Amino acid sequence: MFCSDVHESLDHSDHTFKPGWNDIFRMNQNELEAEIRKVSRDSTLDPRRKAYLIQNLMTSRWIASQQKSLQARDNESSNGEEIFGCSPSFRDPEKQIFGCEHYKRNCKLRAACCGKLFTCRFCHDKVSDHSMDRKATTEMMCMCCMKIQPVGPFCTTPSCGGFSMAKYYCPICKFFDDERVVYHCPFCNLCRVGRGLGVDFFHCMTCNCCLAMKLVDHKCREKGLETNCPICCDFLFTSSATVRALPCGHFMHSACFQAYTCSHYICPICSKSLGDMAVYFGMLDALLASEELPEEYRDRCQDILCNDCDKKGNARFHWLYHKCGFCGSYNTRVIKGDTMTNTNCSTSNQ
Repeated sequence: MFCSDVHESLDHSDHTFKPGWNDIFRMNQNELEAEIRKVSRDSTLDPRRKAYLIQNLMTSRWIASQQKSLQARDNESSNGEEIFGCSPSFRDPEKQIFGCEHYKRNCKLRAACCGKLFTCRFCHDKVSDHSMDRKATTEMMCMCCMKIQPVGPFCTTPSCGGFSMAKYYCPICKFFDDERVVYHCPFCNLCRVGRGLGVDFFHCMTCNCCLAMKLVDHKCREKGLETNCPICCDFLFTSSATVRALPCGHFMHSACFQAYTCSHYICPICSKSLGDMAVYFGMLDALLASEELPEEYRDRCQDILCNDCDKKGNARFHWLYHKCGFCGSYNTRVIKGDTMTNTNCSTSNQ
């Protein structure tokens, strides 16, 4: 058990060391170690008593610092001016539009985890060593009157007269947005950009995510969105960036898709083609038809596996391109080399 004062925890007949909390907190590490050595060298102390005193000395600075930290937090709570972030932030400083680089809104959220004020969870996570749970938020600060109050869609102070914090407010997610059209999905339990379920989005119960209405005939994968983007590794389910559904049923960010397809045409997860490759494969047909292999390679064949139709077959030897004889795809891989000659290669597998 820790006492409120080290002086009270020591025997009054022991004159070795009797400082209070304030004295201990002012000591540097060398002074504290010197006091511990004094106690250790005192031959008049019972060994159990000596161990007890040394333990108290070793933990006293930590206890004192915790008490000081709690006192400082209480002072911050009673004086809003001292709370971290207790100042307005602007999305557009010139036009004095409140918000941040992520959102336009007229309030700051007080993080339940650290008690500091941030315009959004992304601003919090950017400068903190932990993540903010915005659903746990109970307080906000109106950036017009600078008053901290219960989180809600309007400022409750009389001076603001019901000033709106944003056009959209979700009481579940504690989410504000003054620019985009947003709806709350009860199945995802998240706010999504869009007009709403049944309007421009639907919730797929198998994939457990909201998808655009044009993707009604998509390929389902159980909890397909509850994974990281295969390109940037950010978690897709809670990502604020636009997500793209691939024909194979996997997902990645739209921006990542644009960058990835500049040099690749297969899914980085399952290796299936990312779209209709008929034009590209037709170009390869024309290229191979005009190409003449050296005589020693003309009758060689290679066993291949097609990534698109998952069938095995064979194709004439080539260093780069091997066409599937079943679906015509060039998205194939060699599973057996060209070590033997076979004059019976299917002509459809050129």
